[in-house]
Formats: sequence, structure tokens, C-alpha cells
Amino acid sequence: MKKIVIILLFLTLVINITNAQKYGMFKDLGKVILFTDTLKANNSIDWQINQLKNDTSISKKILGNYNLAICFLAKNDIDSTCYYLSRSIVQNPFFNRLILSDTDFDSMHQSSCWKTISDKIDSVHLASTPNISNPKLSLELFHILVLDQKARGYGLKFPDKSLMNVDSLNILRVEEIIKVHGWPTYSMVGKVAADGAFMVIQHSRTSIQKKYLPQLLDAAKKKEASGESVALLEDRIMAAEEHCQYYGTQVFQVKNPQTGKLSRYTYYPIKDETNVDVRRKEMGLIPLKDYLKKFGIDYVLGAKFQPPTFE
Repeated sequence: MKKIVIILLFLTLVINITNAQKYGMFKDLGKVILFTDTLKANNSIDWQINQLKNDTSISKKILGNYNLAICFLAKNDIDSTCYYLSRSIVQNPFFNRLILSDTDFDSMHQSSCWKTISDKIDSVHLASTPNISNPKLSLELFHILVLDQKARGYGLKFPDKSLMNVDSLNILRVEEIIKVHGWPTYSMVGKVAADGAFMVIQHSRTSIQKKYLPQLLDAAKKKEASGESVALLEDRIMAAEEHCQYYGTQVFQVKNPQTGKLSRYTYYPIKDETNVDVRRKEMGLIPLKDYLKKFGIDYVLGAKFQPPTFE
């Protein structure tokens, strides 16, 4: 995972792609993945295809097939789009969830090849978790995770109103799953699918989060769920009810009073802050200073909590 993040950061430096839209969580990926509307507007489809086919850099190995699929989609060449998507699925499976979320591919969902693409992604997912006890449930939770993340902007190149009810539908199904099967564990469905169930619970109401926290804790004690998930859920509940947290996982943006727009990040105050990194280590989390640095927060242990300033 860290390797992929480093690669993506590198790609933002070596690929110069101007996109018309950047939305939600797709903003960072939008620096390295092509957009069909921009290719058409710039009349640069054939030029970009030639560039990608002759590119020998690391970007070609990581995202070449994906971006070639986007290019051929912009040309309305569905067969070539499917060909390069199939190559990407096998060679770079990290991006398979993105294929399912990328709104550029929505127009293909009724095409004859889309089921082949979706089935191939499912096969790769199951191959990555060979010894699970419930493959069918794993696939269902995998696709629930895709919807959960898409509703939060992952893969969205433009807003999609059809996603407004995703959370309410997802939580109904996940609660049904837990009622029948218990908490979806790593040995039951694999890590990615289990994390999908967790994400749905995390994005639900506080009362639902509290309802399932004991089951998550029990699974984590048996190494069937991650300590990170426990820390995130405990902190989210505390932040909602007490406006503080225990592990320092919860950050949020505040409005710049001068512009009225969401700007700098801050974090909820931390209980027993002196020992926060001890607790984080027990849960498999990086030191708080390193975590908060990702959000532009210069954290100093023991310093009095200060909200962000805009001077």
C-alpha cells in the first residue's frame, strides 16, 4: 500500500495532464488519470494515445493501460477500451475498484463487454483471498465498498445525484449480513471485503456505530479485524458525543472566515494526550505527528491545543 502511495505521488510530478473537473476524493487521482471530456475539448485524443503507447516510464507501467482505455472511450471505440481495461485489471489490480467507480465508464455499463470486465475484476478479487470461507459474501461486500467510496467521491469526475441514497441502502444490507453471518471477518471474506463492512458502519449514525463496536472489538482481538478500524470507530463515536477523541484519528476542515470556504484542517482534542502514541502503536497506527502532517498540521506533543488561524 505504501509503495502504491509513493508511486502515485511520483506520478503527479512526471505526468502533466490538465483535467476539466476534479471532484471529491478523485482530486488527487485526477492529477494522473485522464478525463474523456478534457481529451475531447482539447482535441488531444490521438496525440495522447501516441504519447502513452511510446511512453517507457514508470507511469506507463502503472497507469498506461487505464489511461489508454480512457482515450479509446473518448473515441467511442468500446472494443479497444475493453481491451485496455482487461490488461489493466490483471497488471494493476490496485486500480480495479477505480474502474468500477470511474464515472467516465458509466456509459459502458450497458455494453456487451462490461459484464466481462466486471466478472474479471471479481475473479481477481477472489484470487487475492484464496482461503476465505464465504466467497459469495466477499464479492457482495467488495461491491458495497465500491459504492460506499464512490458516494464519497472516489472515481467521480462529476457529481452523481444517484448516489444520494447509497449509505441508507448499504447499512440496511450490512446489518442484514451481520445478523445472519456475524461480523464479516478476514477469514470469512478477506480484508478488503471486511473493511467494506466496517466502512459502511463507520459512515452510519452514531447509534449504529455503538451497536457494532463490541463485535468489531471482538474480531480485532482475534486478529480478524484491524486495530486501526477499532481506533477510527471509537474516535468517531467520541467525537460525535464528547467532541474529543482517544487516538487522534479524527480531523476536519474549518472555514476560512475571510473566504467562507473550507480550508485548513484541525483535529478534535485528545484525551490523555501524553499516552496517545502508546495507544496508537497498540492499534498498529503511525505516530500522531506523522499522521497529522498528512493534513498539514504541525503537531507538537504537549503543546496546548490551538484551533487553526488564518492570518
